[in-house]
Amino acid sequence: MGELILCRQPMAATPFYIENASLNIYSLEELCYYIYHNTETLDPMLISDELLGWIDQELSFTALSERLRTQKRSGMPFHVQIETILSSCGYLTPAEIRDTVHDIMLFMELSPEEKKKRIADQLLKKGRIRRAILNYQEILKIPGISRSFYGDVCHNIGYAYARAFLFREASEYYRMAYERNTSSKSLSQMLFCLMETGDEKAIDKAVEDFHIRPDQIEMARKVFKAASESDQVKKAQDEALKKENVFYGLREDYIRKYGA
Repeated sequence: MGELILCRQPMAATPFYIENASLNIYSLEELCYYIYHNTETLDPMLISDELLGWIDQELSFTALSERLRTQKRSGMPFHVQIETILSSCGYLTPAEIRDTVHDIMLFMELSPEEKKKRIADQLLKKGRIRRAILNYQEILKIPGISRSFYGDVCHNIGYAYARAFLFREASEYYRMAYERNTSSKSLSQMLFCLMETGDEKAIDKAVEDFHIRPDQIEMARKVFKAASESDQVKKAQDEALKKENVFYGLREDYIRKYGA
């Protein structure tokens, strides 16, 4: 799990594999830990027959397994089933359980596209850049999403590519974002990415296409210069160059979709 977890309950000889997280868990405490730290990536499919069988057979918590089966058959809301699990082993405090259940309730009220975006946001936050980008791109295929929401998703894809130091790809998504959400943040980030590439023709085109005033582009250049001179930025760029092969798949995905 990445952290030491004190387990007071039995440990399973055979772990339960959570596919969405590529994670093996061996105890109820680890299951509660996973739920607590991943409220925005949980899916009702988590409480599957396989999980209930594992709780029964591997952990010998037959009563808990049967209670969850009854709740599932009766159509009990997902957050109630989660509360049953969290309350079963004492790993979390009552306040932590209450807050977790509340967060899950709010998440379940979101639209399908908003849920998918939250999940992608969490993946990006955890540094799983390629998977986040793939999830964001799936959202863009959903019919009927609003223009501004489409733009916000494009902005996040741009940010993901920029984190991978793939600035040309990032600039294209920031452009797509600004064309739909007209956010000054998307416009600024597009300009910064183009400045990173040193593509003055592309910058001139952006200035013309979006009617950017001379004082605005001058200010953007000053901000970019100040940021690029930061020791922290230089260090991050050097590290990225050392690990360029990590981002090769991202570049290949982009080329397959949009061409070189």
